[in-house]
Amino acid sequence: MKDYKSALASFIEIVTFLLAAFGGFLKQIAPPSQVGASFPVGIVSFLMLIILMLFSAVGRIAPSDKVRKRWIAVGMVFFLLALPASFIYPNALSKYTYPSDAKLEDRKICASDNYLTDDARAFKTAHPEDATAQGLERNLPKGDVWTPQGITKAQQLLLAAYAILVLTISSAIFCLLEATLGSKTPAAPGPPANPGGD
Repeated sequence: MKDYKSALASFIEIVTFLLAAFGGFLKQIAPPSQVGASFPVGIVSFLMLIILMLFSAVGRIAPSDKVRKRWIAVGMVFFLLALPASFIYPNALSKYTYPSDAKLEDRKICASDNYLTDDARAFKTAHPEDATAQGLERNLPKGDVWTPQGITKAQQLLLAAYAILVLTISSAIFCLLEATLGSKTPAAPGPPANPGGD
């Protein structure tokens, strides 16, 4: 019987290590969630685990110099994708969370002006000097600033931006690890020699 439990445990250990690396940076930059702070990190951890297992399975098929070069190329593609993602996610945090001077875990999620309630629009028109997210929240009843659809959309955009950032970074790392470790895998033995000769 195959030892699925130990194999899965080793993959989980790698994902956990990556999330905890660099002082837990990837966990610390997770978007605040009004539903549950552990959701973004949890779902991204599962996606990272699936990608790692997929890359590991593909990497075992044919370890060779040619395959190693492909792993490097794919790793570079993910790295290039991670570059814009590393700018898009902070911009999304700035746009959809407040107050900007608070710690990330203490911020609240806000929606765009397209999703302001009628009361919020009227207040913003009458008091443009206090039309910030904090000002709207301070002067209007709770839940009467943005529509629920707007908050849901903001949460989804933050989660998507975070997931893309973490998954492109981790995929680049996994690919380059396969290129590095795969190059040390001994080549598959060739066909046995014919003892009788021709």
